[in-house]
Amino acid sequence: MCGIAGSTRGDPAVLTAMADRLAHRGPDGTGQWVDPTAGFGLTHTRLAIIDLSTGGAQPMTSPCGRWVLAFNGEIYNYRALKADLEAKGETFTSTSDTEVLLRLLTRLGRAALDRLIGMFAFALWDRERHELLLVRDRLGVKPLVWAALPDGGLAFASEIDALRAHPGLDLGIEAEALSAYLALLYVPAPLTMHRGIRKLEPGHWLIWRAGKVETGRWWAPDYRGLRRITVDQAAEELQPLITSAVELRLEADVEVGCFLSGGIDSSVIAAVMADLCRKRGAPPPRTFTMTFDEAAYDEREAASAVARHIGSVHTELPARPKVAGFLDAMVRLFGEPFGNPTALLIHDLSQMARRHVKVALVGDGGDEVFGGYPRYQGGLLAERLSQRIPRRLRSLAASAAGLVPESTSGYHGWRRAREFLSSLALSDAERYGSWVEYFDPEERQHLLNLSAAPHRPIAELYRSCALPHPLDVMQQIDLTSFLPGNLLAYGDAMSMSVALELRLPLLDHRLVEAVGRIGAAVRFDSGKKTLLKAVARRLLPTAIVDRPKLGFNPPMGVWLKGELKPLVDERLTPGRMARAGLEWAPIARLLAEHQGGRRDHALKIWALLTLDAWREGTNA
Repeated sequence: MCGIAGSTRGDPAVLTAMADRLAHRGPDGTGQWVDPTAGFGLTHTRLAIIDLSTGGAQPMTSPCGRWVLAFNGEIYNYRALKADLEAKGETFTSTSDTEVLLRLLTRLGRAALDRLIGMFAFALWDRERHELLLVRDRLGVKPLVWAALPDGGLAFASEIDALRAHPGLDLGIEAEALSAYLALLYVPAPLTMHRGIRKLEPGHWLIWRAGKVETGRWWAPDYRGLRRITVDQAAEELQPLITSAVELRLEADVEVGCFLSGGIDSSVIAAVMADLCRKRGAPPPRTFTMTFDEAAYDEREAASAVARHIGSVHTELPARPKVAGFLDAMVRLFGEPFGNPTALLIHDLSQMARRHVKVALVGDGGDEVFGGYPRYQGGLLAERLSQRIPRRLRSLAASAAGLVPESTSGYHGWRRAREFLSSLALSDAERYGSWVEYFDPEERQHLLNLSAAPHRPIAELYRSCALPHPLDVMQQIDLTSFLPGNLLAYGDAMSMSVALELRLPLLDHRLVEAVGRIGAAVRFDSGKKTLLKAVARRLLPTAIVDRPKLGFNPPMGVWLKGELKPLVDERLTPGRMARAGLEWAPIARLLAEHQGGRRDHALKIWALLTLDAWREGTNA
């Protein structure tokens, strides 16, 4: 796991400046390489996980000297790939997965991508053709951003802040990105908040040569759900895939731990991990969980029950609203405003875990892959109601939605009921968009003082997704938007800020593809996460499997009315919001509603706080 950056301009001083801003991602070493004929340069900061020797140092040059690689991530099946290459006559000088990737690329080119099991973002320079290849992994676990240079060149980096160290970029605010951020609380790929910087999308490659850029997609999830099998048959097929995914992600020359929330996703991973450790004769795994004073958010008892059952060495970390001192640093790590406060928890949990391990397995992706979000139930119910209840009656229900009360103490049932009722008269696409967007089009129109309502990014994705079942559509959208833009973004940024590598077994592409082939009716046979629960019953006690899900979120509604109230008063003012390009009147209304307990606007308020911190930090 590392940080990478490069430029066709290849100025060593610029490369050093970019590497300095990636030092947190790779504290174990820094490397730089410049092509003296083309002027192209690469830099790399290393977090040593596999082959701790200098044999894994980067940038890495092929034996013939033609290709040079800078790689961030892990190739989990590198041992099998290496054995196959050795059978074909290749010899290796290290035990690193980087060298295996480099040799495979030099033999197969982009065709090598289909053979990789892993998370990765890498740059491959061809000295003979003066051609640069950038690649991002299938689901977008590892980030990669790039920018076209005024002279026709190209620069790239693992993080936006590192790319901002490169001269000549257009760092003006992208209006579409600001609107999308207010809708989603993250900036969706390929946009960034800067006009001149773009994200390489998950499952995509980019080729630069002679001033021309070409991009393409090499993998995409496919949730067509055509297989009609039983839940038991599905569990029988999926359990070995989950075990294989976990086993491959234990490959490391350092200790590997596991985040354990008490939910089904991390509990399954921890149980499989513990079983593999026993079979190997290895010590029991370390598990880490976060505790809360607020009962509605606390899962310590469930996590402890799992830890006792699997015999892990368990550590708890109390959550505290230590936000004010970290807010500015957080937005620098993202390089743009980011409105999901769970990032704060991941940072603190990663920091604690890093004292004991260098790698941790996590359950991210379970909701998207196996159908765990309440909105999936809502989508199926809304479809049935739209077929049975006249639109006029649904419109009446929507108009009465504003009468539904709301809690700011952690209970989300009333809010979800109101959102469901208010969306009943909408189309499927508009309905789903309303559930996953925060500032709605009317609010954004007023905030940004627009003459027309802004577009709805998720609704547009929904309309373009021609799949046979609403559950197929919803999961496909989340896998390509919410997952990489939100969950994976904060997982990478926060863990790598303390040099901890997170690995995600439930996002093994073999597992994602297998689940996507199973019919939606089977995937949702008994409600949320039917298939994962069927596997879990083979590994864990029933009480753990059937326990209601809480979710891993901070009690931001409570914090913003208590310990963080001074931060809100300091930063959310008419002058500061005007400098961020926002109108004050709608902000004043939502602050009054939140403080008065009439609505839970915690996420919207936090999104405005991070926007203000980003604007101030970048002078945007």
